[in-house]
Amino acid sequence: MLVLEARFRFDAAHDAPPITVAHVVWSHPADPHPVVKPAFSLQRHQGPAEVLVKLQYLVEMTAPDSFERLQSLPSRFWSFIDVSANPPTVSPKGA
Repeated sequence: MLVLEARFRFDAAHDAPPITVAHVVWSHPADPHPVVKPAFSLQRHQGPAEVLVKLQYLVEMTAPDSFERLQSLPSRFWSFIDVSANPPTVSPKGA
């Protein structure tokens, strides 16, 4: 399983720290269609739906090599970190 942590900097002009907005998960390295799983931390910011729409767009535009291409994306707003060795745990609903 391959996992990228998608981070977004809401205020790049003031060098604000990025927040984790989602995890992009490939069930198999050859899988051309990863799943975007929103992070809980995104809910505390304005415009989470717009950020997720943009992330989904970036994933689609970098296909079929999204895993590699997202990590090399030149952006002052987005960063993608390989967390495949330590994927995030997802709490069950209601927990």
